[in-house]
Amino acid sequence: MTEREIQEELALVAAGVARRVPGVAFLRPGFVDLLRASAASRAGRPAREGPKSTGVRVRREGEGDGAAGWHLDLQLVARTGHRAVDVTRAVRAAVCASAAEVLPDPGHPVRVTVTVVGIV
Repeated sequence: MTEREIQEELALVAAGVARRVPGVAFLRPGFVDLLRASAASRAGRPAREGPKSTGVRVRREGEGDGAAGWHLDLQLVARTGHRAVDVTRAVRAAVCASAAEVLPDPGHPVRVTVTVVGIV
């Protein structure tokens, strides 16, 4: 598996896992997804569904020191009635566990950052 394929798989898995955590309303759409929906609306077309990994950024960390790892950054909107701190902790734990299953080498560290950008 190439590094790009690993990156894409991590993003897809993280997004899917995060959406299933109680208290998560949705993952925040990226700027490109918002522009695509706006352009479709002006053209009178239905908006095309964005990528399944919307709201997740994945990047490689520490490549020079031999202990290269991955950083997953998730931005989500929480549901009213759920404590944001509990939601972020649950998402972080679920994503860390699922990321370990995706990576071909479990020796690479995975860092997960979860940000609640809104509550609905």
